[in-house]
Amino acid sequence: MSSYDPDHMGMREFLNSTGMMHMVEHVADQIMYRAIAISPVGDPVLDEHPGRYLMSFHTRSHHMGGATGDRAEAVVYNDAPEAIYVEFGHRGSEPYHVLLRAARDAGYGLL
Repeated sequence: MSSYDPDHMGMREFLNSTGMMHMVEHVADQIMYRAIAISPVGDPVLDEHPGRYLMSFHTRSHHMGGATGDRAEAVVYNDAPEAIYVEFGHRGSEPYHVLLRAARDAGYGLL
């Protein structure tokens, strides 16, 4: 009978490696580009800041992230003041779910 003895330190090193960081950054970039492509812009006549949401996407990455704090992590976010309302909607406005759709559309099976 064989047994499996995982190398926990080796796995931690792999999950925080430069190659893994490049991979998660690449995935985050692809999601961000897709989010930009499907973002609503707003009517220049009716909207005080047309295109602000579109121009407010960013990514950030770091080591020792993830749910368990043991791996490379990249995050896609939008820091426009209206981002929460565009993503989730508000009274009288349907949600666009831009980031949700972008993650799905990117084809990485994330959601």
